[in-house]
Amino acid sequence: MLSRYTTHSLITAAVLMWSAASQAPAQQSQVQVAYDAPTNAQLQPIYQRLKQRAVLEEMQVFLTPLHLPRPLTIKTAQCGATTLQQRPADTATVCYEMIAAIERLVSQRASDRNLAQSVIIGAFIQTALHETSRAIFEILDVPIWGRERDAADRLAALIMTQFGEDVSRTAITGTADLFMWSDKTWTGSDFSDTGSPDYQRFFNYVCIAYAAAPLQFGDMVDRGILPKRRAERCQGEYDQIRRAFDLRIMPYVDPDLLIKARATPWLNWAPPK
Repeated sequence: MLSRYTTHSLITAAVLMWSAASQAPAQQSQVQVAYDAPTNAQLQPIYQRLKQRAVLEEMQVFLTPLHLPRPLTIKTAQCGATTLQQRPADTATVCYEMIAAIERLVSQRASDRNLAQSVIIGAFIQTALHETSRAIFEILDVPIWGRERDAADRLAALIMTQFGEDVSRTAITGTADLFMWSDKTWTGSDFSDTGSPDYQRFFNYVCIAYAAAPLQFGDMVDRGILPKRRAERCQGEYDQIRRAFDLRIMPYVDPDLLIKARATPWLNWAPPK
């Protein structure tokens, strides 16, 4: 069982992955950032850590290749829940409650520090990219068939696989572990919710990752984590989201800056011994 101090240290490690990316400010980024101070005193330490590490400023660097027709705001805020049901226009919000929930879940499930760190980093990346994807859909007026959150999950997974093996492995496996640990028990009425069960989200992420990099994630099929009957369909699911990305989003991406972003060592942070 990890101590509260240890989990706080691990969350700090998660945000360090952004500050390791670049020391230069974002170049003409249309991404605006903001840290809303929470009124809940228990959330203050999370707010202070994120702000101190300039996690959102580094996300501006990460998203520099994206040139949108109007600004996108990424913010952290107290939401009263782990996610916002009603979102302000053109805004991606990472809730302090979500980060607190990740801390609690990791402290209950992971006694190994490396595993805990991987899950926290993956969950942090997933949350930020999922909410950013939803905002991008809105700004670019991307048509969504099915659940918006499922589409955002698939887009987030696609982005995760585009920035080198270290990023994709940590982000995908960390996210997958978090979903498997969620311990949600679903009833008949729960299926009326607009969001998918966490296990379904887990398979969506793993499927996109497997199709994008079968050599890297093929062990998930070998170990039975991703059933072969689903794995056989993953290439089609990946091709679908890839075509949608190329058609609707890629025209707003600067290819030269994208190459530079892909070459950036995003996960070169090493914990102190």
